[in-house]
Amino acid sequence: MVLKLYYNPGSCSLAAHAALLEAGLAFEIEKIDLASAANESEAYLAKNRWGRVPALVIDDQILTENIAILSFVADLAPERGLLPPPGSFARIRALEWMALLSSTVHVAFRPLFRPGRLASSAAGQADVAAIGLTSLNRTLGLLDARIGRGPYALGETFSLVDVYLFVFLLWMRRPMLAGKLDARPNLDAMLARLAERPAISSAMAAEGLSITIAQG
Repeated sequence: MVLKLYYNPGSCSLAAHAALLEAGLAFEIEKIDLASAANESEAYLAKNRWGRVPALVIDDQILTENIAILSFVADLAPERGLLPPPGSFARIRALEWMALLSSTVHVAFRPLFRPGRLASSAAGQADVAAIGLTSLNRTLGLLDARIGRGPYALGETFSLVDVYLFVFLLWMRRPMLAGKLDARPNLDAMLARLAERPAISSAMAAEGLSITIAQG
């Protein structure tokens, strides 16, 4: 089986990148630079009409969306226990978690990272960002409470839910958010814990990313 991952450094495709490493699978990677609109090229749109990352080529098939990719990768390496077994309630709980991250947590960052998609004027974008910051702080507060002391999203066992979660914990440390977010000790502890995993640190290194555990 030939696997090839299309990614953009530091985007949500980092979850798929780290998951492939956690699974111990052989794969290739190709950078799709969103800043230069490489995702809107004819060549990439021929692979993924949505023009987004991640996209995973599997022989002659293309799979998109993190929830689908993470589920597929986990099932390719069942011996690694990266997600609970298919058909179990624990698996459904993992899917619930990943859907929450995709539909709620990811979306909460958008007004701050891309206000231009929600308003055209400078004043409108400032309002979007201000309202978005309030919403993001509320979302992260709920997430911090749900995580608790962990150590992982599903309790005592690491899973690919944590790999997906790591992306958003990393986004919390972007310079543009410095000093703007409320303290979230459980999320900070989770970030530090996950950053020590070899697969996650290797994926970050391959994408040219770094992390500062200390806040500020």
